[in-house]
Amino acid sequence: MLTSLLTTGISSAVGTELFDSKGMLMAVVTCAGILIVFVVLILLIFIFYAYGGIFRAVTASKEKKAAEKKAAEEATKAKPASPEVTAVTQPAAVDDGSIPGEIIAVIAAAVAAMGDGKKYAVKKVSRAQRPTGSRSSWAASGIYENTRPF
Repeated sequence: MLTSLLTTGISSAVGTELFDSKGMLMAVVTCAGILIVFVVLILLIFIFYAYGGIFRAVTASKEKKAAEKKAAEEATKAKPASPEVTAVTQPAAVDDGSIPGEIIAVIAAAVAAMGDGKKYAVKKVSRAQRPTGSRSSWAASGIYENTRPF
């Protein structure tokens, strides 16, 4: 019995000593590793955020310069409308209220641009009727695009 107490006491003393030295070392290394990983991840987040800001600024400045250049080119190339084009766009299309006037103006401008010197006039603009329950052409095109075989 005495030997068992001594053996248990010695082994428990050795066990606590091992736990104190190696267990603390393992806990410190684990905590340090987790801390380093999270610090590096946070640092990477800030680096990528900064890169994103830099690239957004560069892209915005390029777009601004391109828009200014395009506006300058359009201003230099702008010429007064010819009498034929004015005559073509003067007849107003009949508006039944379902199509906005801007859309009618765009359609009339497209027709006038395709004239090749001939005089065209838009007399009426109306919506195409589609059968009840059918899809619009945009919806049908989307379904066709997404379901076609490889």
